[in-house]
Amino acid sequence: MKKLLCALFVGVLLAASLSFAAERRVIRLGLLTKLNSTEEEFSETWRRTFAPNNERLDVVVRFYDSLTAMQMALNAFEINEMVLPEAAANYLLAQTRDYEVMLVLQSRGMGLAFGFREDSTPLRDKFNEALASLQGEWLLAALEGRYIASPSHEDPAPVKFETFEGAETIRVAVTGDLPPIDFIAADGTPAGFNTAVLAEVGRVLRMNVELVNVEAGARTAALASGRVDAVFWYEVDASASAQPDVPEGVILSAPYYEWTKFMHLRKASPQRTSTGWNLGQSILDLFYPNR
Repeated sequence: MKKLLCALFVGVLLAASLSFAAERRVIRLGLLTKLNSTEEEFSETWRRTFAPNNERLDVVVRFYDSLTAMQMALNAFEINEMVLPEAAANYLLAQTRDYEVMLVLQSRGMGLAFGFREDSTPLRDKFNEALASLQGEWLLAALEGRYIASPSHEDPAPVKFETFEGAETIRVAVTGDLPPIDFIAADGTPAGFNTAVLAEVGRVLRMNVELVNVEAGARTAALASGRVDAVFWYEVDASASAQPDVPEGVILSAPYYEWTKFMHLRKASPQRTSTGWNLGQSILDLFYPNR
């Protein structure tokens, strides 16, 4: 009799565990590739930092080497959402009605900085001097206001770079994968905030600047190979002891742009938008309204 009761008890536990597993939901998030972290490592970091306290909800991060690849993954339902800095998310929302905001998560201390090889400390120091000058003159703030804080339906115009005869030329990698911060037009021409900042840095340093288009996932490869002398952006987290996006051998300038919010974008759904979400329901109903 005891054996029978024990078997029944085990059966009940097994059924309960299977039921729990059936209810467990996985949210797949798309992010631009972090160059000093694996998907598994960054998934754990994301869960620890942002994931809700819900045992039935798991978060998995997928990396993409370009914004275009991430958008294609969202369209193919490989991921549930794209995660982008607030400015990049707002830019996409201004350009198309294909997306809607799912979540807005606070993340203080985030920023972008120029990246250089370890043997390029003098060049890094010159960039820091130029950035300090631009900040002191409010020029950096003015460029942020013009190109980032005011999303437009129209693409920004290319910026004309000054040419300094006989001066050193520095090659800088831009990606176009964080518009409007790092923007490349459909015809392959860099434009907007990235070019405006680099044009001003070149002017202050009296150096010629040559732009090289690379995907976000190829930033460090371009730098390490000597194809470029600097990379326009690496993502930096002031609160992290180890930087997920900054590999060993890369040194950074001071941040030139900072933000405090990440936004999750999903494919827009008229049905979900019109029906809304009952705030008294579980967070799972927000992600899976038809479960």
